[in-house]
Amino acid sequence: MTSLTVERLDVREGSQTPRLSLIPKSFYNEAFQDAVDLAASYGLHLDEWQQNVLRGWLGERENGTWTCSLCGLSVPRQNGKGGVLEARELYGLLVLKERILHTAHEVRTAKDHFRRMKAYFEDPRYPDLQKLVKRITNTNGEEAIWLTNGAVIRFGSRSKNAGRGFSADLLVCDEAQELSDDEFEALSPILATSENPQRILTGTPPSIVMNGEVFTRVRRQGIDGTGERLCWLEWSADKNDPLDSFATWAKANPALGYRLTLETTQDEYNSMSDDGFARERLGMWSSTDTHSVFDLDAWKNLISTEIPKGPYVLSVDVSPLRDRASVAVAAYNGEAIQVQIMENRQGTGWVAGFLQSTQRDLKPIATVIDSGSPAGSLITELKAKKVKLLLIGEKDIRMGCGMFLDRANNGTLMHVNQTALNDAVANARTRPVGDAFAWNKKNVEADITPLVAATNAAHGLTLKRRPKTEGDTETRPKPRQRAVIF
Repeated sequence: MTSLTVERLDVREGSQTPRLSLIPKSFYNEAFQDAVDLAASYGLHLDEWQQNVLRGWLGERENGTWTCSLCGLSVPRQNGKGGVLEARELYGLLVLKERILHTAHEVRTAKDHFRRMKAYFEDPRYPDLQKLVKRITNTNGEEAIWLTNGAVIRFGSRSKNAGRGFSADLLVCDEAQELSDDEFEALSPILATSENPQRILTGTPPSIVMNGEVFTRVRRQGIDGTGERLCWLEWSADKNDPLDSFATWAKANPALGYRLTLETTQDEYNSMSDDGFARERLGMWSSTDTHSVFDLDAWKNLISTEIPKGPYVLSVDVSPLRDRASVAVAAYNGEAIQVQIMENRQGTGWVAGFLQSTQRDLKPIATVIDSGSPAGSLITELKAKKVKLLLIGEKDIRMGCGMFLDRANNGTLMHVNQTALNDAVANARTRPVGDAFAWNKKNVEADITPLVAATNAAHGLTLKRRPKTEGDTETRPKPRQRAVIF
């Protein structure tokens, strides 16, 4: 990366207002000021931007319940997000007498927040807080502060079983860029008995290997204005903002100039990749308009009308509910891999017969199936029909998804512009698999079996066949070509 090129003398500090803001109108707006004053009385003096966040979170309807039952905050790291949460939780414990569950993705993050909150109640300067303490639990994994007024705050890292057996009024999910649907769905029922529940999600934009499906969906609802009782606040740079501009840095970082120094930010700029700096320091999501991990403009440039000569590799994928299945084919087109969806239908009863017929006519090298996926249940029937199978597992899935995305990005993947595949690509999300990722089939807005089938077919092709170099000759008979292929 280059050195900073834009004049910065006209920008003194970070923006105190978010670039993206959805705050429904409230009937009462006094609570946030009470929370700000309460925090200040215990030495926590909030910045203007932090106060603006509380203003959005603590608006009330005419009946006294929260205007926003779901609140999302996306802001780059080291800007003071933790201070906002401390102020909200102090107000909840001391004034509202709430039962609070504070969660984070990392154990260390949850423990750090516990230590900060515990410090208020153990500080000799605040004897009124010390008197409120019923007990403080320091046991690893059971950290909690219990108060004599009935309020309690528990802390912990997230899991599928987190929160079971506990009721709460406020659920905080920090590091929401790593919050899966399974974790969120396990946590949400703890609010079922509360008369005035609230969920707060805070974090940064998820990277491609993070499980950010919940945070991404909430953000999309905020942008679209479709989230009922949703507050979404986002400090970020726009996709057209120059990365090397101090004004861009100030737009995305409200604490720039005092808590976050210019020198540190410039060091990050000079040492990080463009993508990493854009995401981690500028709060930039992969796209403002879509949650797809693909560059959809680039995807449109990968359309091909050529007919590859083969050899071919097929793949089949089945949706989790078994209500949809897709068969894809892949072949080399020069050094590129070209994919096409051969069939996409409801149900699975048609798959075995279709693949048997296709093998007879097209003579593919193999038909790829992820043996651990819903399509794995077809293996016995396909073997009985003598369909030539290539079974793959988790390692292949990681490799195949990474390769497919890389080829889409570098222009060595081609497709024939089919609606089924285009829709699947537009709705592509990821789930982490070790240090890599796979396509996430859960809770998507479109059928992604075409994408999974195309990905597996392309990967199978690389396992079974490499492109021929100039001078090579074809030694095997050419398969009879079906009109539906490419």
